[in-house]
Amino acid sequence: MGDQFGQYNVWLVSLSFAVAVLAAFTSLQIASRLLGSKGKDRMIWIAMGSLTLGAGIWSMHFVAMLAYDTNMLVTYDPLFMSISILLSITSSAIAFYVISLEINKTSTHLVVSSLIGMGIISMHYIGMAAMQMPATISYDAGLVSLSVCIAFIASFTALKLFLSYAQTDSGKWRVWTSSFIMGVAISGMHYTGMAAASFHGTSVAKPPQLQTSVDQSTLGYLVVGGVLLIMAFSVIMIKYQSRIEDSNHRFHIMDRMHRSIIESANDAVITADHKGKILSWNKAAETIFGYRAKEVIEQPLKTIMPSGFRVAHQNGLERYQKTQEKRVIGQTVELEGLHKSGRTFPIELSLSTINDGERAYFTGIIRDITERIESQKRIEELVYRDDLTHLPNRRMLHDHLSSCIEQAVNHPQTIAVMFLDLDRFKQINDVFGHRVGDELLKEIARRTQSCLAKKDLLARQSGDEFVVVLPHTSEFQVGNVAKEIIKVISEPFLFEKLELYTSTSIGISLYPGDGTTADTLLKHADTAMYEAKKEGGSQYSYFTNEINSVISRKMLLETGLRKAIEREELQVYYQPQVNVTTQKVIGFEALVRWNHPTLGLVSPYEFIPLAEETNLIIPMGEWILRTSCVQFKKWLEEDETLNHISVNISALQFRQPNFAEVVETILSDTNLDASYLELELTESVVQEPERAIPIMLRLKKMGVKLSLDDFGTGYSSLSYLKDFPLDTLKIDKSFTQAIHESSKDKAVVETIVHMALNLGLNVIAEGIETTEQLDHIIESKCHEYQGYLCSPPLPHNHIEEQFIKRGVNSLK
Repeated sequence: MGDQFGQYNVWLVSLSFAVAVLAAFTSLQIASRLLGSKGKDRMIWIAMGSLTLGAGIWSMHFVAMLAYDTNMLVTYDPLFMSISILLSITSSAIAFYVISLEINKTSTHLVVSSLIGMGIISMHYIGMAAMQMPATISYDAGLVSLSVCIAFIASFTALKLFLSYAQTDSGKWRVWTSSFIMGVAISGMHYTGMAAASFHGTSVAKPPQLQTSVDQSTLGYLVVGGVLLIMAFSVIMIKYQSRIEDSNHRFHIMDRMHRSIIESANDAVITADHKGKILSWNKAAETIFGYRAKEVIEQPLKTIMPSGFRVAHQNGLERYQKTQEKRVIGQTVELEGLHKSGRTFPIELSLSTINDGERAYFTGIIRDITERIESQKRIEELVYRDDLTHLPNRRMLHDHLSSCIEQAVNHPQTIAVMFLDLDRFKQINDVFGHRVGDELLKEIARRTQSCLAKKDLLARQSGDEFVVVLPHTSEFQVGNVAKEIIKVISEPFLFEKLELYTSTSIGISLYPGDGTTADTLLKHADTAMYEAKKEGGSQYSYFTNEINSVISRKMLLETGLRKAIEREELQVYYQPQVNVTTQKVIGFEALVRWNHPTLGLVSPYEFIPLAEETNLIIPMGEWILRTSCVQFKKWLEEDETLNHISVNISALQFRQPNFAEVVETILSDTNLDASYLELELTESVVQEPERAIPIMLRLKKMGVKLSLDDFGTGYSSLSYLKDFPLDTLKIDKSFTQAIHESSKDKAVVETIVHMALNLGLNVIAEGIETTEQLDHIIESKCHEYQGYLCSPPLPHNHIEEQFIKRGVNSLK
C-alpha cells in the first residue's frame, strides 16, 4: 500500500486549542497561588499545577491526533500512552518547581526550558508511537527540528509568563492574553510535529489487540472529559483556596495590626484565663510593672497585686465562674498595682471578658495613674492648701468646719473654733523683711501644730491669722490648748542669728452655743480675738453676747459713718470762747456732732476714734474745716470784733503730705483771712518734730494760728513750748474742774499759765462750768475760757440767735 493522507476535523482542532488555552489559564492561576506558599501547601500546589498543565498538554495532544482522520482504524498502546502522560506531567512539575523557587536568572530558565521542552517533545513522539494502525510513520527531519525549537520556545515563554504572573498582580486581560499565547505555542508545537509525520500503509495490517488496546473514540471522550473535570476542580480549588487565603491574610493582617496596637499602646494590656493565669503581656505592661513577658506568662495575676487586693480578686473570680455576675467587668476602677521592685502605685483598670464554653478569658487594660494622682494632689494643694505653710487654706477650713457641724447634728458634740492673730507681726515684717516674716509664720505653724491632736485642724486664714478647729472637745480642754499655744509662741524664735519675739491673741467660739454655721463660728471667734487683742494681747478670750453687741455697734457705726457726710447727718456745733478780762465772746471752737438716723446723737468720743481707725477722719476733717470757715466768714460780716475760729485737727490729717495745701485752698475758697483761723493740734501731732515743724512753719507763714490742745495730759514735754511755733496753750478740763477744791490742781494751772505768759503764749482754760472755777481762772491771770458757764456747744443757728444777731457778745 502507498502513503496515507488524512484531513483535520476543524471542530476537534478548535477543541484541542481550547483545551490548551484552558490548561494554560488554569496553570497561571495555580502559579499565582504557588508563589509565597510554604511547606505542605507548596507541594500541593506543585502537584495540582503539574497534573493540570501536564494533563492539559497531553489531552490537547491526544485530541489533536483524534482531529486527524487517517481513514484507518487507530488504537493506542496503553503503555506508551501512560509514558507520554507521565512525561507531560513531569515536565510540568519541573516548571512549577522552578516557579516555586522564584529564580529569576535567564541562564537557569534556559536550562529548565530545555528539560521541559525535551519532556514535551518526548511526550509527543512517544504518544505518536502509541498509535496502533495498519500503517507506518516516517518523520521529516526539518519539521521535527522545528517542532523541537517550538517546544523549547513554548517552554521558555510559558516559564517566563508563569513567573511574571505569579510575581505581579496581573489583570484579567493579561491572564487571558498569556493563556492564549501559551495555547498557540503548545498547539503550534503539536501540529508542527504532526506535520512532520507521514503515514505509509502496509499490505498486511495487524489486527488490533482488543485486550491491550483502547478504542479511539471512547478513549478520546474519556480523556477530554477527565481533563476538563481536573481543570474545573482545579479552578474551583483555586477560587476556594484564594478566598481562604484572602480571609487568612486579612485575619493575619488584622492580627498583626491588633498586636502592633497592643504592643505600641501606652497602657498595659494583659490577658488571663479563668484560673487567673496570665496569657499575654505587652511592652507597656513590662514598663509599668517591671516584669518581662517570660517572667509572668503562666503566672497568677496576684503576682502584680498588693496583698490587700488578692483575697477580693480570688473571690471575684470564683463568684463570676459560678454566677456570671459582672461587678467590675465593663467598668473602669481605680486600684493599686505591685511593681517588681515591691513598691505599690495607683492604677486604673478597665476589664472585659470573653466566654469560650464554660471557660472565661479576661482582658485588662491597665494605666499607671501615678502622674494623674500627683497632679490632682498638686491641684488640691493649690486649691485647698496655703502656699507658704502648706496648711489647709480658708476654702478647706470652711469645708472641714461645715463637715464637722453636719456630723455634730447627728452626734451631738462641742466644736471649738480658735482664731489666732499674731501681735506686732507687721513690725517684724517691716524691720526684717518678708523673708524673715515668712520663716516666722512657718515656725509658728509648726509650733501650733505640736499643741494639737490628730483630730484637730490647723489652717491659715490669711496673713498672720490662723484658725484651729477642735471637734469633740470641751470649754476646759479648749482653754488648756489655748494656753499651750500662747506659751509656745511666746518663746524666742531664732533666725540667722536673729532672736525674735512675738505673741498671739486668741478668740474662741463654741458650737452650738455661739453659732451653728461655719461662717458664724468663724466670725464670732474673730470678734473674741479682737477683744483679747484690745486687752493687751498674748491671751485668749471666749466669745460673749456683750462682745458681739460692742462689735456689732462698731460695725454699724463704721458703715453709717462712711455715708454720714453725703447724707448730711454730720453737724458742726460751736462753743464760745470768752475773754477773761472783758467777758466778751471773741471766738468759737468748732466741734462735730453726728445725728445717726436710728441711734440718734452719737458721742464724739465713740465715733471720732472710729473715724481715725478707718481713715474717714481725713474727708470728715476737711469738711469740718471748710464748713467752719464758711460759717465764721458770715459771722465776721455781722460782728467784726470776733477774733478767731478754732478747728481741731487730727494727727492723721496733719500727717497728710498735702495738708498745708488743703488749708490754703479752703481759706482761698471761703475768702477768709488766715489770721482768723486757729488750728488746734494734739500732743500726738507734735511728737514727731522732724515732720511737724516744717508743716507748722508753713502754716504760720500763711498767717494761721496754732494752738496746743489738752496740754498737761499724755506725754507733755516743755520742749514743745520751746521748739514749736505755737500761739495758744489750752489747759485741759481735768485740771480746771477741781481748781476750786484741789490745791494741787490750782498749783498746776497757775504753773502752766505762768510758764505760758513767760513764753508769750495765749492761754485758754477748758471746762469752766461754775463762777468759782472762773474766779480762780481770773486769779491765775488766764486769758480766755470756754465751758458750760458761758454756753454748751450749739448749732450755728442758735449761736447766731444768742451771740451774733442780738449783738450781745458781752457777758456782763
